[in-house]
Amino acid sequence: MALKPWFKVVTPREDLREGRPLDASEFAVHLDQVRDGRAPVDYQNPERFFERTYLTQSLSALASEVLRRLSGIKTETSPIFNMTTQFGGGKTHALTLLYHLATHGHEANNWSCVNRLLSKAEVKSVPKAATAIFVGTEFDSITGRGGNDGTPIRKTPWGEIAFQLGGNDGFAVVAEHDDKLIAPAGDVIRKFLPQGTPCLILLDELMNYVSRNRKSGLAAQFYDFLQNLSETIRGEDNAVMAVSIPASEGEINAEDHGDYGRFKKMLDRLGKAVIMAAESETSEIIRRRLFEWHGLPEDGKKTVAEYADWVIEHRNQVPSLFPVDQARDVFAATYPFHPMVLSVFERKWQMLPRFQQTRGVLRLLALWVSRAYQEGYKGGHRDPLITLGTAPLDELLFRAAVFEQLGESR
Repeated sequence: MALKPWFKVVTPREDLREGRPLDASEFAVHLDQVRDGRAPVDYQNPERFFERTYLTQSLSALASEVLRRLSGIKTETSPIFNMTTQFGGGKTHALTLLYHLATHGHEANNWSCVNRLLSKAEVKSVPKAATAIFVGTEFDSITGRGGNDGTPIRKTPWGEIAFQLGGNDGFAVVAEHDDKLIAPAGDVIRKFLPQGTPCLILLDELMNYVSRNRKSGLAAQFYDFLQNLSETIRGEDNAVMAVSIPASEGEINAEDHGDYGRFKKMLDRLGKAVIMAAESETSEIIRRRLFEWHGLPEDGKKTVAEYADWVIEHRNQVPSLFPVDQARDVFAATYPFHPMVLSVFERKWQMLPRFQQTRGVLRLLALWVSRAYQEGYKGGHRDPLITLGTAPLDELLFRAAVFEQLGESR
């Protein structure tokens, strides 16, 4: 059977087709940029964001539980979520999804796959919530935020969060605490939380802020604030807080380990730990992000069947790690990639200290797909699948990305 080349069956995203593979930073969501409208359109436009997002089991469970809690349902929900998974494993992507849901409310009901979340949460509509975002890599407590734009200057996480939730009135509640750099207690926190309205607080890149403010004493005050905020949120009917603490060895130094352990222990005790990445679902995430993906086309199914039949017929020549008896499902799950392409990342690369799990895979495969697509249409190959042999190691950009993930230039 003559099989169609993969690039005539599925279509890569426009930028990849035009030889403009996204930079690694494009696969990294910055919550502050989403909030103030500076993020790339794939993250800024909520409908487009949901179209390109695959709801993994963990992401679906997180989002549906948050929807239940924001709707005032306390059973089978947690008010605090601690996302401490591997760097590049999808934590900020998950926070962005929660932000879009909470800020748009019922407008989100018709977005891609939101009906599944509503069904799982057993609620009829997405509740609109007052939201606050704190990103540790962005907020500077020396210069502060505001003060020259008609808003009060905020120099602490609690001042910024209070202002985002309640404007000038909200900030006024903690103005003295902000000025004296002292964390507010629960009685004060309850005063700036919105009354009778769902509330969502998202904190990202927490350890970066802690590391930079350890010597000033603000890191210790931040710990007290987070503990007091968590205890307060737990007592509210429709409030949720989700926190991201990066756990990459390359991102935290020896001094950070002690603080990291303290924050993690506190959040795990008061809330629920969340694991965002699932290896078995990586391929679907990749297809949604790199291709105009609408399910496996008929010609793709023919390729899958042909490869699976060959594997079954020649099972003695196939490595033992490959599940021969499930060959058709495996090829269908990874098309247009050969399963062994993704297996390299799942089995080997994830053990590298510098490897940025989902983000690192997307970066490398974006470069790979772009090159293979252009060469295919130039007549360079007619491969039915993208295989390991087509890795563009001769291309400087791809090779540099590989070395970056490996952590060395040899």
